[in-house]
Amino acid sequence: MNEDIYKDFYETLEASKTDPFSLSVKQAFDWFLEFIGQDEWAVRKGKVVQYFQNMNQSIYKKNDGEAIKKGKNRIAMYEDWISWYMYLAEAVIDKPQVSEPNQSSRVFPFFAMIGDYRTELEAISGIEGKLQDLLTKNINQPDSVLFEMVVAICYVRNGWEVEFIPETRAHKTPDLLVKKGDETYYVECKRLGKVTEYSENERNEWLKRWNLLVPTFFHYPDSTFIEVTFKQEVAKTNPNLLSKAFLDMAQCGAISKGFCVENDEIKVCAKHIDMRRVEEHFDKWMVKYPSAQFYELFDDEYVPYGSYTIAGEINLVEVGEEGDVINIFADKVGKVFCARWQCIADASIDKKAKDVKKLLSKAVKQAPNDFPTVIHIGYETLHGPEIEIIRDQKITSLISDFEFGDQSVASVFCHSFQPRHFADGNWDFAETTRYYGIEMNPDAILKENLLLQRDGVETSNDSHWMQDLREYMN
Repeated sequence: MNEDIYKDFYETLEASKTDPFSLSVKQAFDWFLEFIGQDEWAVRKGKVVQYFQNMNQSIYKKNDGEAIKKGKNRIAMYEDWISWYMYLAEAVIDKPQVSEPNQSSRVFPFFAMIGDYRTELEAISGIEGKLQDLLTKNINQPDSVLFEMVVAICYVRNGWEVEFIPETRAHKTPDLLVKKGDETYYVECKRLGKVTEYSENERNEWLKRWNLLVPTFFHYPDSTFIEVTFKQEVAKTNPNLLSKAFLDMAQCGAISKGFCVENDEIKVCAKHIDMRRVEEHFDKWMVKYPSAQFYELFDDEYVPYGSYTIAGEINLVEVGEEGDVINIFADKVGKVFCARWQCIADASIDKKAKDVKKLLSKAVKQAPNDFPTVIHIGYETLHGPEIEIIRDQKITSLISDFEFGDQSVASVFCHSFQPRHFADGNWDFAETTRYYGIEMNPDAILKENLLLQRDGVETSNDSHWMQDLREYMN
């Protein structure tokens, strides 16, 4: 790779340093840094760096397959998740070559909103306790606190006086108290985990089948892309079925022509990868590993919300200064095998389309009797439009039939968030808010109810999953 290509690469990175969105993200980081102090941040940042250096050594340099099987290649430091977020936010301006789009795309919109409204947040009573929760008390559970902070910003934007309510040991309390004129509401915020336990287990079941397939792959002479569709729940399929399907296609020469086999359990389509196109790309550019752009090189019909797995001869390099992490790039590949997989079994879709019943029940139980409560529930939509359509229907049905008992619940707002990653290295972020009037018209409480809406953001009356579905069908 010549010096001109490296020059273009770094010029692109430098341009990102003046991006208004990135500057807003950095403002939130600066505020959090002031709260914990430079000395503590140096220690915690050092642990983040050490974690990823160890991962780079075992996964990328030693190609430790056992470490991958045990899940040690997860690009997230769960023990101190907020420090991991802060590491990414610090790098967005100072070291843009150090990035992890899958994580930053889901976190940066929250940081940007907090950075833009730092002054307003600082004026809210109880903010010190909330920062304490986020940065020192619940360091492995930052998503819930970040959600509470952007909910508070939304009420400020709508003209409400806002107060964070400190927790007590005696009993759980609502998160916010909001006032406007003679109106007063408690606000309870609940955030669903990023992925369901079922989704995590399903992914592990897929990896079991993938690991059985890889040895067969490496005996095949050509780089190959496979698309796998499970018609039954992954765990209920024969673990050897995938490798057998590939072997049958390989032995009869069908893969070179592009071919599919299927039965009641699974459908497998395989075709050779156009390696000339791949090599031409690497002659000019290196590619972030892993990333949407990397997977798109091997999938002619790249799906932004698709689930990908890859194995092969991939030459990886570290970009940046000594001590940088999350800066792994591929600059050359040999023989490569890439898969995109999904499960369309009704039971799988139903379980992944997890509703918010438990969170709603908890929120209602915490609603006091002396004032009406507004409930905000947040969750991420990561499995594609087919599943999100079903989840949306389940949530609407749940709230329509829910027994709220003696608690006074004014309205329920459900906020769903979705990042998407594209082959050009860019990403976008969508939010859909569904609202339900229980005792009060939601519009009378929040006229503007998108939590992460900033200047220049496009809005629509349609959900983002329906927009995705139409885009995908076209």
